Amino acid sequence: MPAADRYATVLDPLRMRYARSPLPAWLADARVALLSLLPARWRALVEGDDQRLCLRRQGDEVELLAAAARGDTVLGRLPLDDETALDTARQRLDDSATPRWLLLPASLVLRRRLLLPVAAEARLREVLAFELDRQTPFSADQVSYQGRILARDANGQQLHVELLVLPRARLEAELQALGPMADGLAGVDVEEPDGRRLGLNLLPDADRDARMDPAARLNRILAVVAVACLLGTLLLTLHNRDARLDALRAQVEAANQEARQARQVRNQLEVSVQAANFLATTRAGRPTMVEALDELTRRIPDDTVLDKLAITGSNVVMVGQSRDAAGLVPLLQASRLVSEPALSGSVQADARGGADRFTLTLNLVQPTAPAPAATPTSTSTTEAADAPRP
Repeated sequence: MPAADRYATVLDPLRMRYARSPLPAWLADARVALLSLLPARWRALVEGDDQRLCLRRQGDEVELLAAAARGDTVLGRLPLDDETALDTARQRLDDSATPRWLLLPASLVLRRRLLLPVAAEARLREVLAFELDRQTPFSADQVSYQGRILARDANGQQLHVELLVLPRARLEAELQALGPMADGLAGVDVEEPDGRRLGLNLLPDADRDARMDPAARLNRILAVVAVACLLGTLLLTLHNRDARLDALRAQVEAANQEARQARQVRNQLEVSVQAANFLATTRAGRPTMVEALDELTRRIPDDTVLDKLAITGSNVVMVGQSRDAAGLVPLLQASRLVSEPALSGSVQADARGGADRFTLTLNLVQPTAPAPAATPTSTSTTEAADAPRP
């Protein structure tokens, strides 16, 4: 199967669904509404102007009409018996890119209205070819025919189609009557008595002029360039967004790294502060080493000799010899820097020196500050208040 047929097989059902949906009518109404909002000059530019040069045979003359969306303009008439004038006009028209169409009156065309199933829309021309034998006395090779859809019955799943048939002999007669002007025709349309055109092309495909309008070619090139620029803009925008996102992620990562470092420094500072506070609290909870040694030196009598003095935190262990080991406990209890003095183990008597060997333990405490004494002014005031009045 050719590629075109494969694409048609896929696209035809989609095209029919789109045609049967209310979307085309809605888009047409939306287009009209949007165009009505524009000024007249802008609206003309947006709508464009599909220009055609229409040829209408009237007796022995051919009338030239400039057909556009704004209306028809009569350019002039040429006599059909003047071959030189017709050939000159055709050469000038060939230099122009405006397509030329022949207008035939509706009386020359055989018209039939048909009621077909919706499924026939995908192969409408083939279906109409079979209907020619039933609706007309001609075969498909003797006529040029086209069909147009008048209405779609969504509930009944039917199509209202009009079949237009033009015998080839009649078409050839009309083309021969035009003489040189028949060369280069782009199509043959049918004109109603009221001047309305059906918008069909009854000219066989082999006889149609295949020239392309330079403006249309330029418009297609510009459309392709515009689409390419749009895609390039979208890709560039996505690239810039990705680059910006990567930069933001790098900034966020750097900020997170700085935050982690700041937390580490803060934690280290908190640990240092806690350690310093602990040392300060511990140091404030017991006397200094100098104060403890001074207090022990003043409290221990001269007949006591210390062999070992161990101070661990607030715990003090003294090992030595004394003539009155038991009397050391009351002496140390009177100190404000010592608490819970006690002899550890038994006191051993030394027969050679007459002294007792002892082991004594105690705790060092921070002395409490004495209560402030009453001020002289307060005392004098109290005494003056208590003194009897004369």
